[in-house]
Amino acid sequence: MLESQENRHFMRMAVNADVKVTVKNGKGKQLLDGVCLDLSAEGLSLQLPSNLDVGHKLFVEILSSGSVAPLKIDAEVVRSQRLDDNSGDFILGCRIISMD
Repeated sequence: MLESQENRHFMRMAVNADVKVTVKNGKGKQLLDGVCLDLSAEGLSLQLPSNLDVGHKLFVEILSSGSVAPLKIDAEVVRSQRLDDNSGDFILGCRIISMD
């Protein structure tokens, strides 16, 4: 196994792909457009225009160009941080529950 400074079990791969996120909560469904910044076997980082609380369940579709079907992921928010670039966006760290 490769070691890293963060002691991750799996290496992260930079993605920078558009995503469509469906937030599953008690108030119904909220749809958001964003960017998947990186992806590993256990998690992913998303840049979204809205903050989501830790524990929120998400359905994420990572879009691709051409005829490749989107990668579909059920995930849970484990971390959220506002970006310092005045965009108002948030970076969400998510744990992958299942992937299709």
